[in-house]
Amino acid sequence: MSLQIPQADNLLEIGKKAKQQGIPTVVFVSRDACPYCRSLRQSVLGPMYAASKFENKALLVEVSLDEQQPITGFDGQQISAKEFGEMYKAQITPTLLFLDSDGREISKRRVGIANLELYSHYLEKSIDEALAKTRSDHP
Repeated sequence: MSLQIPQADNLLEIGKKAKQQGIPTVVFVSRDACPYCRSLRQSVLGPMYAASKFENKALLVEVSLDEQQPITGFDGQQISAKEFGEMYKAQITPTLLFLDSDGREISKRRVGIANLELYSHYLEKSIDEALAKTRSDHP
């Protein structure tokens, strides 16, 4: 079973929602033909999302660098998914970005998959770090 991770079509709105909830945004940067992205989506992100592991901790959204539809950036400007990837220097997929409500990186990004079995453990640590940073920035 593959649970759909929400596509990041409007990062401005996602940022506002994250700010209201006082939580970071986790952006999963992927490519359609990336086998590691599929593994990560099916083995880690999908199941964690389905099990509400992100609830009250982070908003999870996906940006596929192959997506042709423009997306709304954190600044409200229309950009392509490719431009988003270039802006964040996230050309290697999969990359997970941990961002505050204004789109600034607040925790070390995760690039690639070193160990799929341990990935969710490290991902939860990164989410907790980003959450702590978000809470300290927005008391």
